[in-house]
Amino acid sequence: MTKPVVIFLSILVVIVGVAGLIYTIRVGKTVNEQEQEHDQDTKITAKHPILFNPVFLAYIIGFGGLLVFIFYLTMTRY
Repeated sequence: MTKPVVIFLSILVVIVGVAGLIYTIRVGKTVNEQEQEHDQDTKITAKHPILFNPVFLAYIIGFGGLLVFIFYLTMTRY
């Protein structure tokens, strides 16, 4: 792939990731405002709610993979 294509795809991935994060935060605020509890929290989830949230884990893993990919491209191209 050429350099402009890689830059364009990288920017596109970041835009989609940020849009997804903003949407997730808005939905989370809406759910919190309802103040209805449907599930019982376990002790582990109560201590570490962010670590057991699959959405946040997906963002952490996704951005980590993106950084590894950018590092790989930097090392192989320059």
